[in-house]
Amino acid sequence: MKAIKVMATIDDRGQLCVGEPLKLYRNSRAEVIVLVPEVTEINQEKQSHEANHQTTQLEDYFNFLRPDDIRLKGSRIGIETILYEYLFRARTPEEIANVYTSLTLEQVYATILYYLHNKEAVGKYITEWLEWGEEMREEQRRNPPPVTEKLHKFKAEREARSKADANPVSL
Repeated sequence: MKAIKVMATIDDRGQLCVGEPLKLYRNSRAEVIVLVPEVTEINQEKQSHEANHQTTQLEDYFNFLRPDDIRLKGSRIGIETILYEYLFRARTPEEIANVYTSLTLEQVYATILYYLHNKEAVGKYITEWLEWGEEMREEQRRNPPPVTEKLHKFKAEREARSKADANPVSL
């Protein structure tokens, strides 16, 4: 730091104005000594500030596991989940963040912004995800797992017993 002498005034808000005054407050004028940082100190402070406040890139919010698997960092939630809520259920970012409590509102907005910046690619990603989901549901309808068949059997037996209890046969 180096000290320099300058002329200063106090403005109408009580702030010290160094240099040529714009407004005088009670015509008070004084000679003050101001400590001015050296240029190297300013550059060091700027570099330190930049290191601490690096700009976050949109892609920094996501883990790109595979071309068909993009998830929000710090979670197992895929972007398709957020975008489905936003695009097909017309939920606001705030509503989505309230439903998916492990995500921040910032992550939800980042996902939507990523979609808006990459509409063609992300639109294709969503379309493929929806098609894959439909294929899996159709496959499950054609070949249900054994537990599903057991549940259908139990349900049919229970309904048959309910009908029998409702219509007793008299002799």
